[in-house]
This record gives sequence, structure tokens and C-alpha cells, in this order.
Amino acid sequence: MSIRRFFDQNVVVRRLKTSVGRRKSFQSTATVEGHIQGLDDEARQRLGIIEEKGWKAWFAVDADVNEGDEILGDDGKTYEVREVVIKDYGTNQHKEVILMEKEP
Repeated sequence: MSIRRFFDQNVVVRRLKTSVGRRKSFQSTATVEGHIQGLDDEARQRLGIIEEKGWKAWFAVDADVNEGDEILGDDGKTYEVREVVIKDYGTNQHKEVILMEKEP
């Protein structure tokens, strides 16, 4: 069975793009299915995350999610994409993403 059966959330991916002249702003680029869950204290320490709220997310390999993007979760929170790792394990191909919660 594929990991896709756990993708229970629709999130909006926003990317920094030039809007007018030299001005840049985050603009929506895609809506993708995935799953986001909080990192426990031990996992945060291993990753060197001390002061921030860390999250881990999983998306399909072909999902347009890159480092530096913003994710608007279906929970109303905004996250910054810090790291994207492609996991290629036979039928369980997916992107594993480390997110930091942005303050409102």
C-alpha cells in the first residue's frame, strides 16, 4: 500500500515571486494533498530546533513544494518550508518536509 492513503489534508503552497518592479510577495502556486503533524521534543532536538515550533509533512513526490515556500494548512496556520527530502522506497515514494510555524 502506498503512503498516499494517509494524505488527509489539502494545503496551499505559496512561493515568493516578483509582483511589481522589484517588489516580491508570496503568491499561491498550487493546492496539494498531504499530511502535517507536530514534531515531538526529541525529534526537534535532533534537528537543532530549540525555540521554534517544528512540524513534519509528507507529500507526493510530484507535489510542487520547495525550500523557502510557505504552506497554508487547512488548520489555518502558516508554515515555512525549511527542508525537503525525497524518499524513494518502492511504492512509498514521497517528499518528507520539515516546516516551521510562522507567527501570525
